[in-house]
Amino acid sequence: MCCRNRLKRTLSVALIMLATVTFAAQGKPDFSGRWILATPWPSDPDIPSALSVRQTLVRTTIHGDPIEPFFRDIAVDRQFESRTRSETDLIGVLGGVVPGIRADGRPNGPTAHRAVKWEGNSLVFETGSYTGQRPETGVWAERREVWSLDPDGRLRVVITSRSSSDPREITLVYRRP
Repeated sequence: MCCRNRLKRTLSVALIMLATVTFAAQGKPDFSGRWILATPWPSDPDIPSALSVRQTLVRTTIHGDPIEPFFRDIAVDRQFESRTRSETDLIGVLGGVVPGIRADGRPNGPTAHRAVKWEGNSLVFETGSYTGQRPETGVWAERREVWSLDPDGRLRVVITSRSSSDPREITLVYRRP
């Protein structure tokens, strides 16, 4: 009887600690897991039918000292009809490519950027590129993907695409299998 009570107490403490650490990750949702497209969608090669997501939760510094937990990065495998595309991004880091300049002063290729950041409890993926000398010039495209959990625990993804030729917004809903 004594061992059973000790085991229950240990298990209860472990569950409380796990809940505290998960909540303490800046109060942000963890999208980790497998997600299947729940909303009927016409066949579209640009819409993934499934997502596999892994978020890395950091609890210590590189020296092992405890810190307030936070999600450092996110890895997403997007499963399409005929292929899978994988990407990993650091959360809160803006990256990009800036081309060189030609002799006539024009860019020698497109400028591109990518960022993943939190906006409240939503995780936002932004990408963009342009061939002109500044954003939204030349041939350009921007994409913004906002991930959030709805009250039923489903993953809601709102994708807004803008370009020099075609604006578009769609909302997808994914569920756990």
